[in-house]
Amino acid sequence: MLALAALAPPSRRAESLIDDGIRADMLKRPNGRLAHIETEYNDIFITKRQNQLVMSFQVKGWDYTESVTNLLDPDDLPLRYAQVMTIATIYPETPQKILMLGLGGGSISTYLGRFMPDAAITTVEIDPGVITAAKTYFGLRETERMRYRAGDGRVFLNRNSDLYDLILLDAYRGGYVPFHLLTREFYALVKQRLAPGGAAAFNVHDGSKLYASTVKTLGEVFPALDLYPTGTGEVIAVATRLAARPGRRWSAGPRRCRRATAFAFRCRRSCRGAWRRRRRRSQRRRHHRRFRAGRRLRRHGQGSAPAQVKRRRGEERHSFAGTVRR
Repeated sequence: MLALAALAPPSRRAESLIDDGIRADMLKRPNGRLAHIETEYNDIFITKRQNQLVMSFQVKGWDYTESVTNLLDPDDLPLRYAQVMTIATIYPETPQKILMLGLGGGSISTYLGRFMPDAAITTVEIDPGVITAAKTYFGLRETERMRYRAGDGRVFLNRNSDLYDLILLDAYRGGYVPFHLLTREFYALVKQRLAPGGAAAFNVHDGSKLYASTVKTLGEVFPALDLYPTGTGEVIAVATRLAARPGRRWSAGPRRCRRATAFAFRCRRSCRGAWRRRRRRSQRRRHHRRFRAGRRLRRHGQGSAPAQVKRRRGEERHSFAGTVRR
C-alpha cells in the first residue's frame, strides 16, 4: 500500500529485525500444521502453506487467522488489512515513536521497522505465548529500537505516560476486540498518549454488530476520523487528536500519500476513497447548518426561511469577496 522503501538507506534497512535462519528452516518444513501451543489466553496454531506461514487462534471451534508472513519476502504483507493499516504513517509529520497493541506474527511491526529505520517501535501483546511463538517460528528479533512487551494494552497505557507519534491497535482475540479496548474511556486514554500531530489507527471489523457503535464512539472522542475500507471485511479507522486546521484541504492527503509511496504497497485508491468520504461529510455538515439556520429564522418570525438564508449567504459572499468559502 504505502511505500517508504526508497526513503530508507540500505544500511539501515538491512538491520536484522528477523532471524533469516529460522525462516529458512521454516521453508524446509512440509506444508501443514507445524505447532499447536496452548496458553493461558489462546489456542495458537502455526501452519505452513507453501511459502506462507500462518498464525491462527481457535476460539469455540472456529479458526481465526491472526497473521500471515511470506517466508521468501520479508517486505511483503499478504493480508490486505495490514497493507491498509500502514496508511496511518502519513498522518504524523515525522513518526519517531510508534506503539502497537497486538502482535500476532509481527508482520506489521517488522514491516514498519524495516522501512522506517529511525523509528522506535514498541509492541505490547497480552499473551506471552504469542511473543514466544512469533520469535520461535516467525523469526522476530528484538533490537534497541524494536521491543516486544508482554502485558495488557490498556494497563500499559495507564502505567506509561510516554507520548507516541503513532499508535496502532490490532488487538483481537478470535473475531472480536476485547471489550475493555472498545470503551470511550480507553479511546480517551489513547488520545492522551498521542504526541502533538500524532494519530491512532484502529482495525475494526465492518461486519460486526459493534461496528457502528465503535465508529460513533471514536468520532465522539477524536475531533477527526477517517475510514479506510479494505474490501476484505475490515475498516482501518485513523483518528487524530486535533481537527484539521481551517482552510486546510483534505485533497492534500492523496498528494502527500503519493509522495510517500516508497512502501511496497500503493495507497492511492484508499486515500482517494477517504477524501471522497470526508468531502461528503463536509457537504452534509453544510446542509445541516443551513437547515438549522432556516429553523431559527422561522422561529423568530423573520420572514421566509429560504429567502433569509439565501440573503445571508449572499451577504457573506459579498463581505468575503476574494476568498474561498468552504
